[in-house]
Amino acid sequence: MRKPGIIIALCALALTGCAGKMDAQRGLSEEWRLRSLEENFLNFKESQREQEERVRDQQRKLMDRIRSIEESLARMQEQTGGAPMRAAAPLASAPVPMTTTAPMSSSSQYAPAPSMQPAAPVNVSKSLYEQGMTLVRAEKGEEGRALLNQFLETDPQSALVPNAIYWIGESHYLDKNYPQAILVFKDVTRRFPKHHKAAAALLKIGMCYQMMGEKDNATLYLRALLKDHPKSEPAPAARKLLMELGG
Repeated sequence: MRKPGIIIALCALALTGCAGKMDAQRGLSEEWRLRSLEENFLNFKESQREQEERVRDQQRKLMDRIRSIEESLARMQEQTGGAPMRAAAPLASAPVPMTTTAPMSSSSQYAPAPSMQPAAPVNVSKSLYEQGMTLVRAEKGEEGRALLNQFLETDPQSALVPNAIYWIGESHYLDKNYPQAILVFKDVTRRFPKHHKAAAALLKIGMCYQMMGEKDNATLYLRALLKDHPKSEPAPAARKLLMELGG
């Protein structure tokens, strides 16, 4: 009489084990789906923020361009003895129609408009870069950014372009304009992924997200740095920051 009871008990234990495994698998599946949804939502938020910042940046660049042309015209008038220049009005309004074309992508946001002036000598453009970088390092972000943008306009093919864009990002970081800094640093990683400044830009992106309280995004970019540039100079700082974030 004992044998049927033993068989029934063994069957019950087997069924309990199967049910436990199914519950565990179901739990893992639901956790994976939740993580996937969270990642998609973070990517959507980031894309939306980038688009908004890109529009604002284009507006700022348009106004800066108009002011630059007006200042150039004022200087030319001074050099000619203050004589009025008939071409002033058309030149001042020339950049405006450019906004009717398709919006610039982030990869081309630093491409300057064709200049009517002769290209600046290499030593002049390098001087602009060095002065701009020095000002940013001295925490004079706005002044340094102006010189670095001028450098990009005068010598857009220079080997120092990745460095200049990086330091423009640093200038925004100094101003605590973290969303704009992220856009600029991402431009470095997209356009120059093999350049040594790409690793530094990834570190700064992580730091920007940390300052904005977005731990998940900060962790994502710090891990990308360690994956793509494990032996780079910023890698130790990225590891330390990851530990602080618990990632």
